[in-house]
This record gives sequence, C-alpha cells and structure tokens, in this order.
Amino acid sequence: MPSLKKQDALALLKKYGADRRVMEHILAVRDYAMEIAGKVDCDRDLVEAGALLHDIGRTKSHGMDHAIIGAEILRKEGLDERIVNIVERHIGAGLTAEEAEKLGLPPKDYVPKTIEEKIVCHADNLIGSTERVSIQDTVAMAKKKWFPESVERLISMHFEVFRPDIVILSENASGGDLERLRRIADKYLKSFDLLYKLNVDNGIARLALYGQDSAKAARYLISKGIADPANTS
Repeated sequence: MPSLKKQDALALLKKYGADRRVMEHILAVRDYAMEIAGKVDCDRDLVEAGALLHDIGRTKSHGMDHAIIGAEILRKEGLDERIVNIVERHIGAGLTAEEAEKLGLPPKDYVPKTIEEKIVCHADNLIGSTERVSIQDTVAMAKKKWFPESVERLISMHFEVFRPDIVILSENASGGDLERLRRIADKYLKSFDLLYKLNVDNGIARLALYGQDSAKAARYLISKGIADPANTS
C-alpha cells in the first residue's frame, strides 16, 4: 500500500484543527526524521507520513494518551496501519504493556518495532518544542522522568537509527587500554551531540560515533591527532 502523500497528511491535520504550535513542532520533527532517514535503509515516504501525523492526537488531548487518540483518528480515516503504528508507538521510547498500565493507559505493547517507527519516535525525542535537543540532554531528562527500561530503549534506539562514523584510535591496543581510551573519547567529545561505542578487537581500537555531530566529531578527532585519518570509514 503506498504511503500517504505529504499534502494529504497536511490536509488531515487541518481537518482536525491542529494549531500553530502543534504544527511547528510536527514540522520540526518531520525535518529531523527525514534527515535521519536519508542516511539509513528505510521507507522515507512512510517516515514522512508518520512524522507529519505523529501528533494529530494533540488536536484532542495533550496528555500521554494523545498517541492512542491519534491512532484512533487515523484508523477511522482508513489509513495504512504502518502509519497508525508509528503514531501509536511514539510516546517516549515506546511503552511496554506493563509501563502503559502504570501510566493509566490501555495495557498494550506500544514499543516501536520497525526502523520507520523508531526514526519518528527518536526524532520526536530529540525535538523540544521546535528546537533540537542533544541526545545527552535527552537521556539526562529521561533518567529523571522515565522508567529505567525506557531509558535503555532510548539509548538503544539512538544506536539503531543513526549510521555511525567510525575512527581508529589505536592499532596496537589491548582490552586493558579501554578505560584510558574512553577517558580520551569523553574529553574530546563532550561538546558534540552524539553517543559512542568503543571496542578493541585484534589490537584495533575502534570508536563508533552515532548522532547529529558524528561526522563533525570524526573530523575533529583527526584534526587533533587522536584518530588516524587513513583508517576513518
């Protein structure tokens, strides 16, 4: 089934009375989601449709139930269930049935499953009202307000939706060097919007950078002589 066209999604938002603030947020999420989608293997049309409609439920409620209400609206409109799932599963980093019940929502699995669902969900997490929020600040907020398992899903989702930029920190490293290399990474990467994974395999210390600033951070590490440019991928 073909994805909904952009103009049709916008027409639905107008039909249900999305106000200016909701529209500004929706468009900011759409822009970020499409930026992420452009770098991974996914259905970009589906991402765009889901991003544009993810908050249609806010025309009826600004509570946590807005995702469920939005899904109900779209099912009533006869939309593709793939779009409905994006909308229904975008709260936080998704909710398990147990978490949903604790929050007073119908007990159902609302955890994003497909890459398109995860991209829209994560882009929404990284947008405040209309401004982009770093993954570090998003994780810090989540640790204060979310279930611990939800925070873990947030971090895992970040690694799933962003394509990494990889640099080589050392070609003669051992497992015992991990903490030293991690301290170096923390020192030089603290101002960049990203998360990283560091591992040592067969003497090669690889640093994989995930996030909006990953390419910029890779170039910065090379410029500081921390990474070998010949081994950057």
